[in-house]
Amino acid sequence: MAVVTPGRYSGTNFAAIDGKGRIAVPSQFRNNVPLNADGQRVLWVGFHEKLPCLVAYGQDQYDRLTDEIERDRETALARNLDFDEDEAFKKRFSYTEAYTLDDSGRFLPNFTARDRVGDAGATAFVGSGRRFEVWWLPTLADCVDADPVLQRLAKAWEETKGKGRK
Repeated sequence: MAVVTPGRYSGTNFAAIDGKGRIAVPSQFRNNVPLNADGQRVLWVGFHEKLPCLVAYGQDQYDRLTDEIERDRETALARNLDFDEDEAFKKRFSYTEAYTLDDSGRFLPNFTARDRVGDAGATAFVGSGRRFEVWWLPTLADCVDADPVLQRLAKAWEETKGKGRK
């Protein structure tokens, strides 16, 4: 039985991109995306700050990040410092979009997210606390800054998935 802890993500898993280009979020991550008032799981997906992958998180983390910007603005004002709130939001959320997961836990990345994940192949999911990374396996294989253990696991997963194991 999986432990469900809303807003907390750990572990590593892999999933194929389906024929329609949708990515199925593995249950260990999907179940930790908090439900909204309508009983839906809304996943915020954006670009990683440094690595060529996506990052994803629930509404709770989105709200926390928004609150941080508000606190930074208030701190700057209290110290008589300049603070460009619009620039802070742009830096944090320009390439971020909300997706409502379907009943199977899938989402269809838009054009912008396709910059980081293709429309075929497979993805790796890596939990990192309040968010998780979504790697497209060809990009992961070529990234010199990627975790070598993750690269090895991704290669092994790709080699076995075609033989009836996923």
